Amino acid sequence: MSGDLTIDEAVTRGYPPAVLYLRNDEIVTTEVCAFNYFSIFLKEHPEAAAHVWLFDGAGNQTGYFHKDLGLNGQLQLNTSDLSSNVSGTVAMTLMPKHEAKVRSGKKVTTGYYAQYYSRHGAITLSHEREPVAAESFPTSAWVQTYLARFLEWSGVVLVNPCLALDGAAVGTAALVALDGTVLAERTLPRISPMGACRISTLDLFPDARRLVGHADSFAMEFKGTNIASPFSYYEFANGKFSLHHF
Repeated sequence: MSGDLTIDEAVTRGYPPAVLYLRNDEIVTTEVCAFNYFSIFLKEHPEAAAHVWLFDGAGNQTGYFHKDLGLNGQLQLNTSDLSSNVSGTVAMTLMPKHEAKVRSGKKVTTGYYAQYYSRHGAITLSHEREPVAAESFPTSAWVQTYLARFLEWSGVVLVNPCLALDGAAVGTAALVALDGTVLAERTLPRISPMGACRISTLDLFPDARRLVGHADSFAMEFKGTNIASPFSYYEFANGKFSLHHF
């Protein structure tokens, strides 16, 4: 396959791109890594093409990249070369060069990783998890625990993987004690289709330290519409950080 491929076309053909958080700024850059697994599963026609789309936090496409991958081919793409100083989402799909038969109702998702490099020397990574959705979908509650001693450095990354023009992500966030008591609740900022936002715990809940009190841990819950599996993060003044799916 050669030439540009739209993200809608990839979804229609049964190869929906998987969506991850994108961060390229003065502290962190994002690298996308993938392996041509069709070399293993389609031995007679092992060639494939990787397609990558970049979006800013408001869901505007800011970059596109594609590369042919031969037998056992690999991709290591520094996304800041395409869209520097842009944070939002990255979507990637791997498609066989010789069309494979996808059974009706089935989809082929792409396994890949994003590696996040801090200019202070820290590295963390995340595997892909959520495919692009052509239509809006309800989000059941996502819940993650956090260490109270790191509350001031903690937060959440919310990603909207929906392509639909009316597919904004909306919902609520709750600060929850480990016994299940809801300590506080607030409405989340609206996230445009294919957009993302990074919010610190204290931006969500300015009173969190008082509400959590002397507890060792607390939890945050997110639910609504069009919210992919969120990322919890800790980011410290020395540039060290971690990022994990709920």
